[in-house]
Amino acid sequence: MDPFEDPHVAEYRDPKTVKRAPPGKELLQMLLDGELDAAVVGDKLPDPRLRHLIPDADEAARKWALSHGGVPINHMVVLREEIARSRLDVAKELFRLLLASKRALKSPTDGTPLDPLRFGVEACRPTLKIIIDFCVRQKLIPGKIAVDALFDDATRGLAP
Repeated sequence: MDPFEDPHVAEYRDPKTVKRAPPGKELLQMLLDGELDAAVVGDKLPDPRLRHLIPDADEAARKWALSHGGVPINHMVVLREEIARSRLDVAKELFRLLLASKRALKSPTDGTPLDPLRFGVEACRPTLKIIIDFCVRQKLIPGKIAVDALFDDATRGLAP
């Protein structure tokens, strides 16, 4: 949870374990002052006094991805359900264009668990199941959701 940012969904309510930072506080200073034990700050540390919590994070991430069937998902492209239903052609074309962009990269991780740009429900299913389980355990969502419930019939069928 970002202690500085409001939720992106209006209906969302923080679990009891979440404590938001008071107004005027800044993440870096809170870390340096010892008010926070750790934070996600990206791949570059914002201050030389900070250290990575996980030594050799790239290798740890690689091992995790191989043992869990994929890298964690950071962002997903979504489409409003009413557009997917009424304009399946738009959904298919958007999918085609994004997939073509990915293929232009010619990544050595394509099709492997280390592929960060997976396309389609089946390619993302293992990671989505893990995310759902983590969210339930951390009380970020009220109960377990089936992966298929996250997609409508039209978009569930999109695959490379």
